[in-house]
Amino acid sequence: IQPFPGKLLEVLDRSDVVDIIDWMPHGRAFIVKKPKLFTTDVLPRFFKQTKFLSFTRQLNLWGFKRITRGIDAGAYYNQLFLRGRSYLAMRMRRQKIKGTGMKLTPNPDGEP
Repeated sequence: IQPFPGKLLEVLDRSDVVDIIDWMPHGRAFIVKKPKLFTTDVLPRFFKQTKFLSFTRQLNLWGFKRITRGIDAGAYYNQLFLRGRSYLAMRMRRQKIKGTGMKLTPNPDGEP
């Protein structure tokens, strides 16, 4: 079974979903442009998740951060998740334990 980041890279490389989910022009982050279509058309085809919230939880568990400010606001990034560099994504690790009741607060100053 392919890990979540690998599947996500595969989806982002597809030309038939670019109007729903796509890389940002610089290739260091991606954005879900149409969450409703993503949930109905993309999630069931490529992922185990069927809810957008479950997908974003996976992103969090794999260390993705949501960009909250600037022109990339709403996009997700991870320093090991870059367009054209799948070998880096293979080094990503999923967090083992979640549910401490504490939510990580976004840090806009630490965003790319």
